[in-house]
Amino acid sequence: MADHYNLYSLKHFSGIVADCMDMTLPENFAPSINWVSDILKERLGGKADRVVLYHADAVGHYIWQKYTNLFAPVYMYSNMSVPFLSTVESVTPVAHATMYTGMDPEGHGIKTYDRPKLECTTLFDLWIEQGKKVAIVAQKDSTFLHIFAGRNLDYFEEECGVEVQERALKLIEEDKYDIISIHTFDYDNAAHAYGPESKQALNAVSLEAEGYMRIAEALIRNANGRRTLLTYSPDHGQHLLPGGNGQHGSKMIEDMNIVHFFGTL
Repeated sequence: MADHYNLYSLKHFSGIVADCMDMTLPENFAPSINWVSDILKERLGGKADRVVLYHADAVGHYIWQKYTNLFAPVYMYSNMSVPFLSTVESVTPVAHATMYTGMDPEGHGIKTYDRPKLECTTLFDLWIEQGKKVAIVAQKDSTFLHIFAGRNLDYFEEECGVEVQERALKLIEEDKYDIISIHTFDYDNAAHAYGPESKQALNAVSLEAEGYMRIAEALIRNANGRRTLLTYSPDHGQHLLPGGNGQHGSKMIEDMNIVHFFGTL
């Protein structure tokens, strides 16, 4: 297992997405990683007209290293992968706030497992200001439904990850949205209950990877001449406890190192 932290902070995620859309971000947002967005824009053949962001919760870098075959459906519709470093604390509200504000926890204000509505500017707010039609599709009680609440976008809450995927597929078929942000945490739940490398947890990784593939295929069927950026973007990892359960929130490599996939369709 790797004994070092990944180079790039998760706060650069919003900069990459925005750069692929030719958006100018406020100065408090971390910039893009230029070589990443340059490659993606070249492969898009211009700026992205549509963006779909799939957030599979708690899938750590080491899961990808040890069970790479499970990510074959993600590879099928990805152009590149980039290692990222999660936040301190390595928990969902802190990490996703960082991803969508381009700021460290000290900047956006969520530093632990707390889920207040973010009052600072987020990527969602910038999309809305530009007239983009935006949807969040997430599991019941998702962090996304709390920290990004109260905005002029459409929220869809589903019971489980498979239902989230089905809802996302329906929205793609209806072709109403420029931006769809998707959050599933079946892997996180299974890893907490049975361990990060348990049969139940790895089955959830497979289901989420297959969901990404189905979403990519739906986007291709409904391209309508648009350039689409699709990402598979976890927030943090998870480590094994002595009793066999999983946990995160620490500075351990297993919690901090993650990998994102980027696809251009």
